[in-house]
Amino acid sequence: VIGALAAAIALLLPLPVLYEVVMDQIGHPPIWVFEMTGYAILMIAFAAAGEGLGTGHHFRVALLGQKFPTLATPLGLLSGIMETIFGLMLLIAGAQLALGSWTEGLRSDTLIAVPQVWPQLALPLGGFAILLQGIADTLVPQPIDRVSGHVRTQA
Repeated sequence: VIGALAAAIALLLPLPVLYEVVMDQIGHPPIWVFEMTGYAILMIAFAAAGEGLGTGHHFRVALLGQKFPTLATPLGLLSGIMETIFGLMLLIAGAQLALGSWTEGLRSDTLIAVPQVWPQLALPLGGFAILLQGIADTLVPQPIDRVSGHVRTQA
């Protein structure tokens, strides 16, 4: 679901940029497009993090598992545990950051003064996605292809 959200945002992202180009050509450039597309790119990156880990599209250091195949499973388990810990830390820290911004009413220093809680929600969202993928990788360590070093995904 989170990966689908990131894909939808990525597919829609060119529309406001096109709108800005057209409006700029007729002399009425919008003030919101640059800031909003920046926030959208941030959201895409964090939302897609868990999806990339789950599908093997994110890098993994598999050198030890390739050199010592008997260590591949324990290292996969360790990797899943570390993903889980990182995801939990990002979820908690991101939630604290967003909550602090919401409580304090922080806004961007731009003409549209966006409440900073909205772009900061990308952090706990990405942390949640990484946490879920880390739990999955801990429960079922992903096999790593000994030749390519990539995670073998099941079809």
